[in-house]
Amino acid sequence: MAKRFQFRLQQVLSYRKQAEDVCARELAEAKGALLRHEEVMKAHSQEEEVFLRQYRRLEKAGKFHIDDALLQSERQQGLFERDKKDKRRVVELSKTIEEKRRAAIQASRNRRLLENLKERQQGLHLSAEAQEEQKFLDEISSIAFIRRTRSERAVAADFSGTLRR
Repeated sequence: MAKRFQFRLQQVLSYRKQAEDVCARELAEAKGALLRHEEVMKAHSQEEEVFLRQYRRLEKAGKFHIDDALLQSERQQGLFERDKKDKRRVVELSKTIEEKRRAAIQASRNRRLLENLKERQQGLHLSAEAQEEQKFLDEISSIAFIRRTRSERAVAADFSGTLRR
């Protein structure tokens, strides 16, 4: 019976699969963070639209109190700063996603490298097993041939010995 195939680097392959899963999970989390942030930005955008409508109403009224003007100016400045922060955060999250994507791709390559090695070694093992089986079958057939020719000679010798008497 031939030996069962055993990949010597199976533990390393398992580790690389786990590392790939971790990288994929981290990438998904980073993408999720970006999506959540985009939702927040959408809410901020709606808030800005409300602010602009209120500001236009005040402009149409034509009368501004100095306190209202200062309040509107401060609010507009705050919205502007928040918008800048949101855009910086999008850039940061995009960079993080790109780093996570590269790490996931590298982890996938590392895993595939070992899987390809395992497949090649398994193919070599199957080939060696097939050669071994063929060698065994050749030995059995040659033994059977030798036995058959011996028995044929023995029968022929016995037959010729019987005819001489």
